[in-house]
Amino acid sequence: MNVQRVGVMGAMKEETARLVADMRDVEVTTIGGRKDTRGIERVYYSGTLYGRDVTVVFSRWGKVASASTVTTLIDRFQTDLVVFSGVAGALDPSLNAGDVIIADEFIQYDLDPRPLFDRFEIPIPDRALRVTALRVPSELVELAVASAQRYVTSSLQVRAGLIISGDRFIASREAAERLRNDLPHAQCVEMEGAAVAQVCWERDIPLTVVRVISDKADHCATEDFSRFITRVASRMTAGVVRDLIAHV
Repeated sequence: MNVQRVGVMGAMKEETARLVADMRDVEVTTIGGRKDTRGIERVYYSGTLYGRDVTVVFSRWGKVASASTVTTLIDRFQTDLVVFSGVAGALDPSLNAGDVIIADEFIQYDLDPRPLFDRFEIPIPDRALRVTALRVPSELVELAVASAQRYVTSSLQVRAGLIISGDRFIASREAAERLRNDLPHAQCVEMEGAAVAQVCWERDIPLTVVRVISDKADHCATEDFSRFITRVASRMTAGVVRDLIAHV
């Protein structure tokens, strides 16, 4: 894979701050919003990290914000590989806080264009494509899994699998159970990955997504999520991304 510039998106400000602190020769570009609009502008940091040319940006949460961010990242900064990382709620009951999921495919669980298309299917005029799950190239999956395995402790799980995305923070056992019934192979749930994957797929830009499990997507999710981000998640995700960039 011939990669000239890596675009790094973080779902947490704490995570991107850790990466930016390690960058060299940083140039700051602010795009979107005005100075009096409550901070909706996005700040893109371009420089070198582990000897690679990178641009790092905090995407903000949700499918629209992340899709907008990655579009700018690709178009404005000539990114030819996107790495997205953050936290996620576990759907597979065997997952615990600190385990790492590397996406090998994505589905938007809240996309339902029936009866014109099938449930979860991306509405594309060319019906011959019939795209529901967006897949990640196997070489990127293997590389990201290896990076995570080098970084995390042996007591934590690292696995590849389906990540599902939607514009909802899942914080009840009932909601999580509905997702498990609809998509039984899903490993975890978050709010950005599938939207970023669709933009990258349309632009033919490779993508890899790293998610650290922060909670069980149940009634304790809010408390677990906040505590885990502060204590663990930003350090873990930034560490895996650093290793991945060094080996890509």
